[in-house]
Amino acid sequence: MNMSSNIDSGDFSTIVRLRSNKNYFLNRELTFAAIDGTFSDIILEGEKGGYIVIGIIKGRIFKDFKFTIEDISVDDELCICEAEKRMRELEYYNIKENEVDLIFFDRKLSFDKSLGISVPKNSIGIVKDFDIVKRENLNNIENPPWLVINEKHDETIYGYFKLFPSSWVFYIESQVFVENPEELLSLIYNLGREPIPEALGYNYPLFLADKLVKYYRNKLSKFINVTSLQSNIRYREFRSWIERLRNDGKYF
Repeated sequence: MNMSSNIDSGDFSTIVRLRSNKNYFLNRELTFAAIDGTFSDIILEGEKGGYIVIGIIKGRIFKDFKFTIEDISVDDELCICEAEKRMRELEYYNIKENEVDLIFFDRKLSFDKSLGISVPKNSIGIVKDFDIVKRENLNNIENPPWLVINEKHDETIYGYFKLFPSSWVFYIESQVFVENPEELLSLIYNLGREPIPEALGYNYPLFLADKLVKYYRNKLSKFINVTSLQSNIRYREFRSWIERLRNDGKYF
């Protein structure tokens, strides 16, 4: 059931819970993509550059909210650029190339909007870390799974969720299921039930995307660290090394 409550410091929020006497079903199957990126700063030809890796996990959510993973892909880029900014651009570029019903991001959608980025309307952003005091207060809410909605405006829900007694509290911004937050809670609940300690209560597709990009980044970390010490390395030479490693199958 839904109810309103003062969570802490007089903040008035809506607590959404799943009803035990209700079976939750989607009207149709939904395709999804979870995307994450990582980067390493490097110096190329005396200029600041970056090596960027983008990972995409694609799948399908069935009417009973069960899901399957159908595709895993990686995109990488070497550039003389501001690596974090370019990483965001690549994430959204890759999403435009993959038409799906739902998109999961590991970040605040509102922050990207403040940077002038056009965020797809079918996006859900989940954030692992936020104010510690706020998290402690939210942890006092009993009987998860629950979704706390702090704000709802601009066709977006802003809030927090916790799925299991021993799992983490996460921040969420959703541009989908805005008018039916129970379905949103049912969605994130079913995507967070995988019995993996660091994934339990989070979002399994985003967990996989995070592990994917870190795996490829770490495979090249020693190589990148060594070449980064050579501040006079030429861009063309570094790019050739990356391409050679990829073609040799040593990390892709």
